[in-house]
Amino acid sequence: DNSLNTPLEVEDPEIYKIIQSEKWRQFSSLELIASENFTSLAVMEANGSPLTNKYSEGLPGSRYYGGNEYIDQVENLCRKRALQAFNLDPAQWGVNVQPYSGSTANFSALTALLEPFDRVMGLDLPSGG
Repeated sequence: DNSLNTPLEVEDPEIYKIIQSEKWRQFSSLELIASENFTSLAVMEANGSPLTNKYSEGLPGSRYYGGNEYIDQVENLCRKRALQAFNLDPAQWGVNVQPYSGSTANFSALTALLEPFDRVMGLDLPSGG
């Protein structure tokens, strides 16, 4: 089975065509809603890269799961560039470039499924939560 290496255009031409239509719509119009602004091809490539397949709890060099050496390299490079962008001395400043939280996604899902005063049980991180 070679489906893991099959381009979307071949694997699912119907979805591919819809995505291409949306891409053309975005590139051929001016969107005035800030939250619907579109990003560059380079950012889309990065967001569609194998880096999105990896869970990276923690900070570079001390992740909860193994196999994050390339994630660490990307994150450290982003931290370095963020400090450079503001002309900040790394000896005096630190920066966190990690996304804010998955909490907002969890909150959205839970509030859609639960009634007021319902309870949710969650495991702590070492227990698989």
